[in-house]
Amino acid sequence: MAEIQDDGYLERIKDFFAQQAQAKLERDMMMAEAQRAAIDKFTPTPAQAAYISAQFAPGAGVTDAAGGMASFPTSEAELQDAFAGESMPSFAENIGAGNYLDAGFQGLGILGDATYAAGPLVGGTVGSVLKGAGAAGKIVKSALTAESVGSSSKKGITALKNNFIDNHPPIGSMDAATNKPVTEKLIRTRANAYEKQLKEGPPAVRRRETLRAAGEIERMPSADRTIKTPEDLLGKVLVPVVGDRSVRAAKGSNRPGYTEIKGVPLSQVVPPQGGPSYTIDNIGTGKAWASMEDAANKKQMNIILAAEKTGMDPIGVYSAMGRESIDFSAPVASAMVAQIPALGIPKKILKEFDQAIKQGVGKVDGRPDFVGLGSDDVFNQLLGQGDFPAKGAGALRKVVVEEMKKAKWRNLGFPVYDDIVDTLTEPGLAGFKPGESGYTMFRGDPTRSTFPEPLHQSYDTAIPGDYFGGLIESVPPEIMYPKTFQELSQTANKSGVLMPYEQQVGSLMMNPKLYEVADDQYVEGLINYMNKYKGTNYAAGGEVNSVGIGSLPRAA
Repeated sequence: MAEIQDDGYLERIKDFFAQQAQAKLERDMMMAEAQRAAIDKFTPTPAQAAYISAQFAPGAGVTDAAGGMASFPTSEAELQDAFAGESMPSFAENIGAGNYLDAGFQGLGILGDATYAAGPLVGGTVGSVLKGAGAAGKIVKSALTAESVGSSSKKGITALKNNFIDNHPPIGSMDAATNKPVTEKLIRTRANAYEKQLKEGPPAVRRRETLRAAGEIERMPSADRTIKTPEDLLGKVLVPVVGDRSVRAAKGSNRPGYTEIKGVPLSQVVPPQGGPSYTIDNIGTGKAWASMEDAANKKQMNIILAAEKTGMDPIGVYSAMGRESIDFSAPVASAMVAQIPALGIPKKILKEFDQAIKQGVGKVDGRPDFVGLGSDDVFNQLLGQGDFPAKGAGALRKVVVEEMKKAKWRNLGFPVYDDIVDTLTEPGLAGFKPGESGYTMFRGDPTRSTFPEPLHQSYDTAIPGDYFGGLIESVPPEIMYPKTFQELSQTANKSGVLMPYEQQVGSLMMNPKLYEVADDQYVEGLINYMNKYKGTNYAAGGEVNSVGIGSLPRAA
């Protein structure tokens, strides 16, 4: 039997889950200690005492398992409001959401009710023990939640509001939404709106915000890059290769993926399979880049064209797409859907979202084939696995993400899109403008064809080649491709007018015939720019030897 070459991946997976098990044990021990402390100091109010007593009454276990039991009252609740809280999840809902501990407590309560029916001798003794274990566990868990950051706790909401203010971009910084400086009034207005949403919004919002307040954006260890100088590009032909900004765990890392997004647990591990670092992790495999088949074939033809026209070695140069270009990639949709069980969004709301996807919203066509967020096949469909085709899965992912990130759903407790983008974006690319180029590069291979890429969840086709390196920092596209942008600036668009800058940048993706020759003049220009704006100290020099670029139609 042939030996499987996995570069130690299975061993790292084993180590990862061993670490997760150890971390869970430590969290459980901390929770047990917190529960003991809570029991020692918890003095129930009249409303809470009435609630606790009711948990031991015959029939309470069945009521709880059916989803008819109110949530634990906070210390502010009056006696008459002891059972006025929102109904807690049923036994079936807890099982479906993976809340097995809660379901276990409910199961003990059901058994307690059943043994009561056996008569006063057996039922009164065994039933009380079983119900006591189930009720005590549930009460401690509910009390801790209600008294710390509970769904209706004034202290909890105040703490969340203060956390919102503390984490808001500071006064004087540029606000991403308004593109104006942040003011004290802006922060106060947003904080008040946030507080109102916590008070008046559905419980899922407060549940989500409580988890987020205790979490942080996790950063995966980045792959080590090989830094290239402008002179390393001399005598080569550069081909723009656009890609999203998604992160990829460094090869050899014992972290196969994310288990939470800013404190919100995921129902399954989400592996970051990255954009620009893909070529680094595939050194020696013959895989330089990955895309969908049609796009990969067009880019490979671009590489072949550049090599044939110039006789030079082609270098694929990564050019960053916009921040939200990441939406097509599998980790974004997976991370959004995998948060749903932990957020406790009501089934009615989940069905409304499913209908929006199936019927379509606005100009977005409906997807009646969508299996729904509650389906066991939802991940298979989004990833194009199992009985679902890979072709078209990316388009469905984008539809789901585009809908779910709307404020309408976020205000109902759905995941926060910005948390996912911030988590899954390569830190070194976070503040880049679309088109910035040179972070990573690969040697293209014009002698080979594209080939299937079965290991990538987002893309199905590999472009042949090998890792080359990258500039110490990315540069604007008009600096990376100066002659190309000079030509593009004199090129008419479909409306017959000269392309504006945004369309010139868009041509890096849309035009499959662009390339740039790195001659002496090119190298000197890049050196001068990087020395002035990137803090480098490269030596300039070299004779001008202009070779030109691929022809483009000019405006009349």
